[in-house]
Amino acid sequence: MAIFAIYTTWTKIKAGAVLTLAALLLVLGLDFSGVLTPYRLKTLDLLFRHAPLPPVDPRVVVVTVDQPDLDFLKTQGVTWPWPRQLYAPLIDFCRRSQAKAVIFDILYTEASSYGPDDDRRFAEAAAAAGNVIFPFFLSREDKPSSPGTPEVLDKAAIPISGTPPGEPGKYRSLLAPIPPLAAAARNLGNVQSSPDLDGIYRRIPLVLPFQGRWLPLLSFAAFQAFHQGAPWRFEERALVQGDLRIPLDAQGQFLLKYRGLSRHQRFSAANLIQSEYRLQHGHPSLVDPEALAGKWVFVGLTAPGLFDLKASPVSAIYPGVEVHATLLDNLLRGDFLRTVPAWLRWAWTLMLTALMVLTVLFVSGMSGLVANLGALAAFNALHLGLCFLAFSRSWYADPLPPDLALNFGFALAAVYSYATEGRQKQAIRGMFAQYMSEVVISHLLEHPEKLKLGGERRRITLFFSDLAGFTTMSERLDPEAVVGLLNDYLSRMTDIILEEEGTVDKFEGDAIMAFWGAPLDQEDQAVLACRAALRQAAALEDLNRQFAARGLPRLNLRMGLHTGDAIVGNLGSQKRFDYTAIGDSVNLASRLEGLNKFYGTYIMASEATVGECRDTVEFRELDWVAVKGRKAPVTVFQVLALKGDLTPEEAAGREKFAQGLRLFRERAFGEAAQTFAAVMDHLPDDGPSLMFRDLCGQFQEDPPPDDWDGVFRPDKK
Repeated sequence: MAIFAIYTTWTKIKAGAVLTLAALLLVLGLDFSGVLTPYRLKTLDLLFRHAPLPPVDPRVVVVTVDQPDLDFLKTQGVTWPWPRQLYAPLIDFCRRSQAKAVIFDILYTEASSYGPDDDRRFAEAAAAAGNVIFPFFLSREDKPSSPGTPEVLDKAAIPISGTPPGEPGKYRSLLAPIPPLAAAARNLGNVQSSPDLDGIYRRIPLVLPFQGRWLPLLSFAAFQAFHQGAPWRFEERALVQGDLRIPLDAQGQFLLKYRGLSRHQRFSAANLIQSEYRLQHGHPSLVDPEALAGKWVFVGLTAPGLFDLKASPVSAIYPGVEVHATLLDNLLRGDFLRTVPAWLRWAWTLMLTALMVLTVLFVSGMSGLVANLGALAAFNALHLGLCFLAFSRSWYADPLPPDLALNFGFALAAVYSYATEGRQKQAIRGMFAQYMSEVVISHLLEHPEKLKLGGERRRITLFFSDLAGFTTMSERLDPEAVVGLLNDYLSRMTDIILEEEGTVDKFEGDAIMAFWGAPLDQEDQAVLACRAALRQAAALEDLNRQFAARGLPRLNLRMGLHTGDAIVGNLGSQKRFDYTAIGDSVNLASRLEGLNKFYGTYIMASEATVGECRDTVEFRELDWVAVKGRKAPVTVFQVLALKGDLTPEEAAGREKFAQGLRLFRERAFGEAAQTFAAVMDHLPDDGPSLMFRDLCGQFQEDPPPDDWDGVFRPDKK
């Protein structure tokens, strides 16, 4: 059973599912409440402005009535509003140029103030051209329609079968162009449309219902007039004619595909009017007639004072005629901006959010924080990049809800992870701060799954230490003095172990058990253990000087080191446990610590430990020892110093000792005794040499039996 079950893989997956669902529900709630609508619209505007979109269709051009045109004609004595017959030469020039159509985005619902002849001349030019489209205006106001409404319905209405998407608005009246113009027009189209809530024109209705018939928008009327074909029908959020399928949104509106900052080619109305007059009188034209050949020509008002400026995604001030030109542009190109299906958008949102949440849950710690922030940036970049790419390919995938869900998922997972892992990390740190180094604790914080009840077989280096004669000495001191002395000693020794990245297993009175190689894998575990032992020996000398100054007795330390396999983990009951090591290797390290008293040494290590750090640490072979519980004798060594720290006297003494040990094992006890005595010329009071010298003297007086193998058996002493 795991200690921190919430961090098992299955639990994290379940938590991730809940957090992902919470993020999605939060976004859905915001979406249905309408809170996201303004931000969604602004995001769409950004796509229009920055996504790489095809340029405008060159077949669509705009003839503008702009301020320079008004100013020029004013100098000619013509003030606004212009006489309508002034547009006749404009139409004549377009006919001369063989323009495809001339589409007026100017309402003529009242007779000209210049008299009937003014309207007649204008109508004659339009009738002669045969390709002029005039506008009418649908209104929601409950007022009488224009007298010419029946004629407009007969000419403009489009039969459409099927059920339209959304709820079409109700229109109660129609402002028609004056009868001469309505009769002269090739077709008629509506110019009424409403912007989005923020006043920007992004969607417009292709057709609107009036008196049981469908009336087209101005651009759609022009398109329909020259693209007669199969009957139109509503079908699955689209307006369909044969193979042509025009997508509509849920409200039955068409999403305009603006061409970024690119604008349709413009011509000055005054220049076209002058060009026709000049050509009629044999003068060069200001505008080349070929420039309008085959073009769909829109005529609209762009002067600031004429009140036909609208807001668009690409500009806050946008000519209304350009909105109609954009619609016709889309119809001619057929590259409609389609909306990604809702199921696909939400499936992508679910996947993206789930990946982000699981990343946060499964990657923790300080390095995990950096990784999670990097993942958040990468997922955001991936999502926005795909939306950007899709938009440039005429697919609109609203980037806001998935992006919000992604970031909400990150925030929820981070809070959840902090709330749960934070408590766990505090527990781990509280449990092990006194026993493990910060490096080891940090590793456990990164991998809490290692803290489970039970153990694993690991190769570790074990350390045991004990103070010689401390129990006897403590009986002669006051309890307060004993506690103070012991605390000073244990604090210093523990700090050294932790500084060398060891794990303190337990304290038993004045004894310390520690190990290296778990829970962290440490290739240099034997070196760390030996270095810690040497540092403790040096630290004890410093402590003894402090104790002497306080009138306290001297402490003598014994340490044992062994490297081998052991079972390491949390051992105990479900409610009370210790991170410890058990096994034969533990017993051997403990016995090596006790063997020091026979040799007068402080640090004893096994052959296994020596084999792992012989190139880093200086050792001296001491003896073959028969350890209880082991059949084969163990070769034991004394830890002398780190490589390069051995003094010449210590090095010479070690060489002499090795000679004496060889002679001892060869039963040359007399020569061996002399050699061990010579060691003390270099190392006065050397414990192992004193022991072997005395043992050689005993064997000289009472030789060992013939089957003597040179192995020391302390259990027989």
